[in-house]
Amino acid sequence: MTTRQIFYNDEQFSIRAGWRIALFIIIVAIVSFSILSLVKIVFAHFPYFKMQSVGMFFVYISLTLATWITLRFVDKRPFVSVGITWKAHIAKELSQGLVLGFGMMSVIYVAEYSLGWVVIEYRNIATGEWMTIFANSAFLYVVVGYGEELLFRGYILQTLAEGTNKIIAVVSFSVIFGYAHAGNPNVTFFALVNVVLAGIWLSVAYFKTGDLWLSIGLHISWNFTQGFIYSFPVSGTTSIHEQIGTAKQFGPAWITGGAFGPEGGTLATAVIILGTALIYFSSAIKKSEKVWTLEQWKAERTLLVSSQQQTTELS
Repeated sequence: MTTRQIFYNDEQFSIRAGWRIALFIIIVAIVSFSILSLVKIVFAHFPYFKMQSVGMFFVYISLTLATWITLRFVDKRPFVSVGITWKAHIAKELSQGLVLGFGMMSVIYVAEYSLGWVVIEYRNIATGEWMTIFANSAFLYVVVGYGEELLFRGYILQTLAEGTNKIIAVVSFSVIFGYAHAGNPNVTFFALVNVVLAGIWLSVAYFKTGDLWLSIGLHISWNFTQGFIYSFPVSGTTSIHEQIGTAKQFGPAWITGGAFGPEGGTLATAVIILGTALIYFSSAIKKSEKVWTLEQWKAERTLLVSSQQQTTELS
């Protein structure tokens, strides 16, 4: 292998996947530092800036910009290739994700409620405060759903799959997804196993459709239903800014998840596995039409290089 071949893939006419991932991480670091530093100066005296959801919003704005820069100038392909397409299927896939995420979490709640293992104690709050909490919760989970899917099912996962295969990429990033939650309150080993399974569930949603809208819808709905509607802890966290009550659980923690919330229990394990199977085998969930593909990119790169070679020969 020559020095050129270490860095460059002649078959794809591009920098090798590993080096593109490294460049992406550097670009993310530079863009995030620049934007967050500027935002901190401009909005330092705004109380809402201190909210978790607002901070995350700017983090994921930085990630979006870094993804665009990498795709445009390193990969030389459009931003939609990462799975954020603006086609007619957006409403369908988002709706499928929102409904399925709600249904999966509702199965967990109904099972616990039927066994007398959970009671929701709602806070005595005025309508105005209820609306504020609803807005905070919706904003937070939309930001997290979009941002975490772009981060964990976006450029790096897809590029790793190009350089290796889908199984290696999905398993690797699902483990990383689990590790990212290792510092959450009340976390247990079994909770991390479930988060890894959730990473596989969301990755299957991406690869089944070819874009991120289904997994974004699943992520948003799973968290919103869990935290706002049923007042469960979400990955071990609770907040009066996003929840209108408290779910009091009485069943075995290894089944209900205990203080970590449903994601820490075997009920969630079963539901996530069944949800993954449903997405994988369902004929109602299919590859999006006119979605960007790796094969399309390879063909475009081959055509571009061929055109450049012809131009060079003519000159």
